[in-house]
Amino acid sequence: MIESIVLGIIAVSFIAALFLAWHFYQQARNKERMVLIEKGESLEEIFNIQKRNKFEFVFPWLKLGVVTTGMSISFLAIAFLILWLEGDQELFKGFLITFIIGFCLGISLLINHFIGKRQKEENG
Repeated sequence: MIESIVLGIIAVSFIAALFLAWHFYQQARNKERMVLIEKGESLEEIFNIQKRNKFEFVFPWLKLGVVTTGMSISFLAIAFLILWLEGDQELFKGFLITFIIGFCLGISLLINHFIGKRQKEENG
């Protein structure tokens, strides 16, 4: 019971921290725009300045997909080792389900990487 309460508090705190970081970032960006407008800059110049200074985060879909697929294949190997050495059917089923979920997730991450790469090349 106490563990679930602590986990809930941690989750809510994490979400609140993310929201506050986003809020203060937007607030600072708004102040920057207001200062530029007060100086007499046009909106086009403001947007060009922000495009130049924009940090573009590229999520590592390919790396995450390869790692997830590799880990799921290791779960498959562990499942067959457990079946072969211990003969435990229930534990085998658990590792097999973990393999299936991880493998599907890894493949979807790899597909996402290549589709995103293709769309980025088409858009320029």
